[in-house]
Amino acid sequence: MTRFRLRVSLVGSEPEIWRVFDIHQNVRLRMLHIALQTMMGWRESHLHAFTDVDPLSPPSGPVRRWKSPDFDDQMDGTLSEDDFLVGDILGDAESLWYEYDFGDGWVHRIDVVERMPDEALLAPVVLLDGAGRGPFEDSGGPHGYAEKLTIAADPQHPEHEEITAWIRATVGPWAPTSPGAFDLVGIQGELNLLFNPEESGISPMDMSGIVKSDRHRRPGDVDEASPIASLASALPPPIRAELRQRLHASGILEPTDIDAETAARIVRPFVWLMDAIGPDGLALTSAGWMPPATVLAGMTALGWADDWIGKGNREDLTPPIANLRETAQRMGLVRVQKGRLLLSAAAKTALNDPQLQLRLVATGLYRKLRDAETDAATLLLLAIADGTPRNDRWQTVAFGLEMCGWQSASGRMFTPLDIDHATFQARQVLDLIGGSSRGSRRRADDPDLALFAREALR
Repeated sequence: MTRFRLRVSLVGSEPEIWRVFDIHQNVRLRMLHIALQTMMGWRESHLHAFTDVDPLSPPSGPVRRWKSPDFDDQMDGTLSEDDFLVGDILGDAESLWYEYDFGDGWVHRIDVVERMPDEALLAPVVLLDGAGRGPFEDSGGPHGYAEKLTIAADPQHPEHEEITAWIRATVGPWAPTSPGAFDLVGIQGELNLLFNPEESGISPMDMSGIVKSDRHRRPGDVDEASPIASLASALPPPIRAELRQRLHASGILEPTDIDAETAARIVRPFVWLMDAIGPDGLALTSAGWMPPATVLAGMTALGWADDWIGKGNREDLTPPIANLRETAQRMGLVRVQKGRLLLSAAAKTALNDPQLQLRLVATGLYRKLRDAETDAATLLLLAIADGTPRNDRWQTVAFGLEMCGWQSASGRMFTPLDIDHATFQARQVLDLIGGSSRGSRRRADDPDLALFAREALR
């Protein structure tokens, strides 16, 4: 058995975009296409073909052309890439060409660097080196891509704002935009999922590609029921791969290991409310409100009375406390029964256990959300955990919702107002994290908010 060491270069790229990788002779040409898409960062949104002569030069003899049978245009002599192995094509050839997106005209030259005996323990495809991220989809070929990069790098250019907005919308929040970006480890992880799934460390029952198998999973790792795993499973495979690489590179999926003191601080308003209700419940007024003394105690303990206009002792006239109770009820932490405010069984069990209380708040955030709202909440938490600036978070949510197949009520592109509506319930919880009664009071880079976001993604 033979392994081929190949070097693929994007023709016309400057600086050159290239990869060097090893591949087993028995890999089908169809899977070489998938490997090239993965290594170059393409999204498999356009047609492709392999040829054994340079498509940019006039042929001097017969030309063999291989394409996916799914898009057979009945051209004479066109072969199916499903019927040929890498060894069939490169056994005695030195080069192969791969075309992608016939409109933009991306041509990749693949050269044989070396032929080697196979090593049984190696994965079928192993990336060894490379440089540069692949161009943005639909960027207009080598010239169009280079032009867009030049404009994006020049804030004084009259089209700078338009082009940077286009890049942001096209690339999305998870793939890098820097032309020099190249994540060998992240790409190899994706190749392992494709070509060596049993040894990838990922659960074979997981569609998201981020849930580890039982023998690799540690306490605190995500599982199949985690919101982030559910979201990733709904994304198209190329976008899912971008999200996976971003999650691993940023460390967002690492267990949070939040101590009791930090946990109590993060969910302080909810802890106060649970303590105020206690195991025996809290008697409400005849009008169904919390007692004035309790409301005032909460406003004082949480620091909300300092700049509050009014006495701050009537729940119906004190929105911070009213919102806290309403949010806690929606999350299933408390309920009203026979004139008393009672803790749920889970909340009662969690009394005096801040880490368990944090977990209850993190999971309760999703309670009673519709499917689109759950995806929107997960995307918002992802943006917060990832350190996305506050004003840009809506774009992460909009991109993710669109990729999951959701549409706005108008059927047009999502607007900031659409995202505000979709994330309203989640933001009600987030506005209370760390003790804030209004989200505007918190720094955009609040570490408690980022910690909570990571916990809630699980």
